[in-house]
Amino acid sequence: MGTKSNEPSITESFLEHRQDYAAPWVNRWAIPNPFIDELFPILRGFGVELTNISFNKEAANVGENYLNFAIPKLSAAIRLGLDHLTFLVANPDWSIAPQLVEIFDSASMTISKFVGAIPKSQKLTLAFHVLPGPISFGERTASLVQVDRLGPANFFGISLYRDDRSIVIDRSQRHDGAAYIRMERTFGGEVSFADIAPQLYEDEKSALALLDITGID
Repeated sequence: MGTKSNEPSITESFLEHRQDYAAPWVNRWAIPNPFIDELFPILRGFGVELTNISFNKEAANVGENYLNFAIPKLSAAIRLGLDHLTFLVANPDWSIAPQLVEIFDSASMTISKFVGAIPKSQKLTLAFHVLPGPISFGERTASLVQVDRLGPANFFGISLYRDDRSIVIDRSQRHDGAAYIRMERTFGGEVSFADIAPQLYEDEKSALALLDITGID
C-alpha cells in the first residue's frame, strides 16, 4: 500500500480463494463434526480457539451449510462447506503472505487427505479500491479506450477476459475519485497456494500498471 496520503494507495481489499471438490462429503458431516478435529490443531497455532469456530446460522438450504474458522490475527477465515473449502482475507497485504500460504496450504492438504481427494478446480478472486492520490483515473482510463468514439467521460471502465483469468477496472462506488479493480483466476485442483500467490502478485501489478501505478504492495 502507498505510504503517503498524496500517493496512490489501496484503501480496501478482499481476497477469496475457493476449492471445489467433485463429490460432497455429506456422510462425514456430523455432530460432533470430524472436520474440527482435523483443522483445529493446525489453526490453533495461529491463535484460533474454539470460540472462533461456528456454523452458518443463516443457511437456507443444505448447500449453504458451512463451518467457519475465524483467524482474527490475520483478518482471515476458512469456511468448509459440504463440497468446497474457501479461504477469505480482509485487507490482505504482502507482508503476511508467508503466513497465509502456510495456513491455507496446511488446511488444504489436511482436508484433501481426510476426504481422500483433491479439488477438481480452484478459483481466486481479489478485489480492491485504489485511491488516486494526485493523478486522475479519468485521464488514465481514457488512454485505454477510443475516446473519439465513446465521447468524454469522468471515468472509463474496462474489462479483460482470458481463458483462465479476468480483470475488471471500474469506478469505485465507495471512494470518491477511486478505482475499483476485480481480478479472477482459475487453477487446476493440484496447484498449491504457494504457487498461486506469486501469480496473484503479478496479476495485481499488471492490473495497477494499466493505470500507470507501480510500487504499491
